[in-house]
Amino acid sequence: MTADRSSIGALITGKAFMLDVGAYFPVSMALRGDVFEAVFMMREGDLGHRTSGPYSPERLPSDVMGWAQLRTGVGMAGRFPSFRIEAGGIWPRIHVALPGTSVRGLIVMPEEVTAEAVNAPYLGKWQDQISSDVRIGLDYLADWLSACHHEAGGTAPSIDLDLVYRPYDYEASLARTDQRMREFIPPVRPVLELRWRSANRAQRRAFVKNLKGARKTGSRSDRRWNYLLGGIEVEAPR
Repeated sequence: MTADRSSIGALITGKAFMLDVGAYFPVSMALRGDVFEAVFMMREGDLGHRTSGPYSPERLPSDVMGWAQLRTGVGMAGRFPSFRIEAGGIWPRIHVALPGTSVRGLIVMPEEVTAEAVNAPYLGKWQDQISSDVRIGLDYLADWLSACHHEAGGTAPSIDLDLVYRPYDYEASLARTDQRMREFIPPVRPVLELRWRSANRAQRRAFVKNLKGARKTGSRSDRRWNYLLGGIEVEAPR
């Protein structure tokens, strides 16, 4: 499989990478043209018996090393990843790269992720579903970009894309939900913010055809379409 140096290829590879790395909670994700980078939170319990720091290059955490060794030589998104363990602080970090692509991941420990980092009032079980919501969003975007390229022709469109979490009034959702299920209700809205890097006018028009029923948002100088796609929102320029 050859690397597809395009936004479409990066979305397809990045989506598969998110699943294969462990379907961890995506703290952040950014696409810049064909460069896909994401920060993931390690799932509680995935490291088994936890070690304690401080760590150093001479004293690497055995739990994290074991996690990486189990996955060395195992394909992710059709490629064999490389791992680098960063152990200079209180909590270790795992850098993951897919050779032949510009897809990169950083896995951080649960203790390093705060609610404030994702604009949330609290962290909890609601995080478990976010990874699949984001992958669904990336899948649709890749399909829409491919379709608009096929319809309008020209050079493949290129985009910037950011995953952000926005607070919203979720109390109404809690009120309609059984007490036992409330911890699964996200207190923030995951949003994929799309911006065009390069696309011709026909491609943009073809892309917007997929946003039937989208809300118009933004200011006069930054008009946006806001489209609800299952558990995630896609925001694109008008």
